[in-house]
Amino acid sequence: MRFLKISKISTLSFLWLFFLSCSVCFAEITVTDDAGNRITLAGPAKRVVSLYGGSTEIVCAIGACASLVGVTKRDSWPHEVRRKPRIGTHMRPNLELILGLKPDLVLQGSSRPGSQMVVEKLKKMGVKVAIFNPTSFQALYSTINRISLLCGHASEGRELVDEMKRRIRNCAKRYPLKKRPKVIFEVSYPSLLFAGKKNMVNDIIDKAGGQNTVTKAKKFVRYSLEQIIVDNPDVYIVQKGPMNRSGLLPSQRPNFNAIKAVRQRHVLVEDEFLFSRPGPRSVEAVEKLRRYLYSLYGAHAKGTGDEKAGN
Repeated sequence: MRFLKISKISTLSFLWLFFLSCSVCFAEITVTDDAGNRITLAGPAKRVVSLYGGSTEIVCAIGACASLVGVTKRDSWPHEVRRKPRIGTHMRPNLELILGLKPDLVLQGSSRPGSQMVVEKLKKMGVKVAIFNPTSFQALYSTINRISLLCGHASEGRELVDEMKRRIRNCAKRYPLKKRPKVIFEVSYPSLLFAGKKNMVNDIIDKAGGQNTVTKAKKFVRYSLEQIIVDNPDVYIVQKGPMNRSGLLPSQRPNFNAIKAVRQRHVLVEDEFLFSRPGPRSVEAVEKLRRYLYSLYGAHAKGTGDEKAGN
């Protein structure tokens, strides 16, 4: 009889522990995205479609790359995503392809009207969609933590954020600057579109020790050549990629030598995806720009710079 009582207690204890463990394993996950939508999953996402390269890089950086079942045709980092199925561009993804992949989570990185049409269609079909559009490092850290939670890699997300913060602090200490030079970031030419204050590039410039020449509170700002000459930036950065296909360097363009940065050859040509795509590699952009600014404005500055990326 005593053995029976003990057995009953042991059985009840086992069932209670099993219930608790299952509750933890299958606990609902809820986050609020940048559009104010509450996304609730029954458990960590196992089949993720990423409609934005920055989100793709985040998922892989936290160790969840295996959960990616679809990415955009421009996704190339890290190398393993090149073998993933392609679902079109982030602005014009293929709805049928996405649905065929049976995702339990879709990540979008654009709030522009064109991209939202597909998002709304997916939501109406019961697909969970989270929108993240960080424009600063603080917002990027929050994005990493929320995506990590949705993918069941919360601790890895926190570790990634801590590492990014540490690298930025160490970079600032290692490369002290004598001044905060004015930096302008060209998004496209010949339309002369530049990164404004609500662009991730603005915070990259700030963390690298510079100040954005463009002060308008917009993501992209259209400028005239005359205005650039008046603003007189110390450093001119040209992004190279899908948004800026022109092969002309500033020094090869009519009248651009009137800009001090161009005249002094303080020009950088940089990868669009490194600088303009918010993600884990944004820290690398800070480090790269900080080292260049240090070569010009550090305590032991040498030379005047040239038009080769990274010099």
